[in-house]
Amino acid sequence: MSNNQLAQLVIRIGLGINMLMHGLVRIPKLNAFVAKTGAGFANTLLPPLLTKAFLFTLPFIELAIGVLILVGGQFGKWGYLLGGVLMSLLLFGTTLKEDWSGAGNQLIYVVAFYLALRGLDSPGRSRFR
Repeated sequence: MSNNQLAQLVIRIGLGINMLMHGLVRIPKLNAFVAKTGAGFANTLLPPLLTKAFLFTLPFIELAIGVLILVGGQFGKWGYLLGGVLMSLLLFGTTLKEDWSGAGNQLIYVVAFYLALRGLDSPGRSRFR
């Protein structure tokens, strides 16, 4: 395995587990997660109904993205893309709250998804991954 392939495997496993577990740990306590997180958006321009609907679906989206990434291949490609889009949506909400440290963390995820997608075009990449 080349260094590029190993690097791609590392980011795939790391991002995949991270997204999968974000979803898995939130689903059993979904109502509490929505109540706690939704309260932080009370003073933003986002309608409470929209915020609540998004938060109820978020853990399932995170779980699906994690599975796509861990499966890899073309599924991984779509997982990275969806992960980047999801992080952009989260970044929008986080900046509305003026939570700049949270926004910084989410921007790190955006960069990680970008790098993971860029790595898929690396020369010498196996077509069987």
